[in-house]
Amino acid sequence: MILTPIEKGEQNMFKSYPIEVINSNEFILYYPSELEFSDIQSITFGSLTVSCKALPQKNQTRNITITKSLANQLHIPDLPLRLHLFEKEGNLFIGPIVGIFTAGFTRFPSNPMGSRSYSLSKFFLTFEEVGVLPVVFGIQHIDWEQGFITGYVYHQNKWKQIEVPLPNVIYDRLPNRAVENLQNIQSLKTKLQEEYAIPWFNPGFFNKLDIYIRLVNDPAVNKYLPKTVPFEDKALKDMLYEFGFLYVKPNDGSSGKGIYQIQKIDDDIFVRFRDSAGNNRLIKCANITKLCNFLQDHLSGLYIIQQGIKLFRVNQHITDFRIHTNKLSDGKWAVTAIGCKVAGSGSPTTHVITGGQIKTLEEIFPDYEEREKKTKKLAEAALTLSKHIEKKINGIVAEIGFDFGIDKSGKVWMFEANAKPGRSIFNHPQLFKYERLSNKYLLLHTVKLMEQVINNPEKIFHDFILQ
Repeated sequence: MILTPIEKGEQNMFKSYPIEVINSNEFILYYPSELEFSDIQSITFGSLTVSCKALPQKNQTRNITITKSLANQLHIPDLPLRLHLFEKEGNLFIGPIVGIFTAGFTRFPSNPMGSRSYSLSKFFLTFEEVGVLPVVFGIQHIDWEQGFITGYVYHQNKWKQIEVPLPNVIYDRLPNRAVENLQNIQSLKTKLQEEYAIPWFNPGFFNKLDIYIRLVNDPAVNKYLPKTVPFEDKALKDMLYEFGFLYVKPNDGSSGKGIYQIQKIDDDIFVRFRDSAGNNRLIKCANITKLCNFLQDHLSGLYIIQQGIKLFRVNQHITDFRIHTNKLSDGKWAVTAIGCKVAGSGSPTTHVITGGQIKTLEEIFPDYEEREKKTKKLAEAALTLSKHIEKKINGIVAEIGFDFGIDKSGKVWMFEANAKPGRSIFNHPQLFKYERLSNKYLLLHTVKLMEQVINNPEKIFHDFILQ
């Protein structure tokens, strides 16, 4: 299913070539003769540069042929690789090495990232096709003195550790805000970006109030935003009087945790939430004072109040949509997946953890014309918001996960934007293939970032690092 006007299987703007290693003690690289390079004096792989010769192939072979001695010196791993070549001022760059930075490593070689090992292994399904080398690593895997990382790759259905130079590009897949805010993690990011000029993309987690404040005065996108304010007793009373239907959410929350749905019906106030034992609950508060007391007893940290939207329902269950967008190598945004989430019985949200179910658009909208109309509305909203969020967020953003709703009149609303979107919708057998597409586009974007750093490092540094 093509959700946006992009070429099916859109190919990289740049061309990659298979790596072939030959036995020789010389330091020589042979590149495809179709490439026209000036006199090459050195070769760079990741952060490591070696002085050597580079010559065109003597025939029409479209391989990058490297002598074994040079491959060892550059720490090119013994894997089936396709990589890109860029040349600048007599230096030939091979890559990119894409560092996937995360935390929470285990001591088990077969499952090095614990429960996240499976989802991270998906990035290795398309790495040869795209022409990159992904390596999963953490802060403990960096050898600053030598300039190497000892990270993980997934090959032949198992994880293995390899040693490679510091990467060309880093994709931030830190698991949570607590880890992200650690001082050693923040210092590491600063060092790699400012001292090594390594672009770091999708840094940080979005928070709900910050995104709302950045977008609410933008006439191109504010029509998609339910009113959102910081939690205070007075704001709760005012919002409940204005809308009669609200959500109270953690500003930095995820996975539907800590969310309260509040609805005023006649003189009574009803609250739906998930308790600490994982049960969906419904309670009644006799008045606003008792509601405030209840929430004050249950809330910790910064919360927001969000206007509630009367969503359309499937079999009396509220339904919303998770949409993934990706930044393409040509600079445009594309919708790569749309999944529907149907709330569980008595749940205040549609999250799977609270009993929600993943459905496809075909399952929710069996009528073709209605499905196409809804898909177009959702895709237009996602693409417009992606472009405007990218403009207003510091750093490089290459993927966004959105939670959208459609109200009973057909209007589209954005409830949340995620810089590190979950992958639960891809567990549906009809949506599985779109995870591969999303990951492919993300890796394609790293090739463009590598090219930009080589040809215009000052712009990358100014635009994304000094912000």
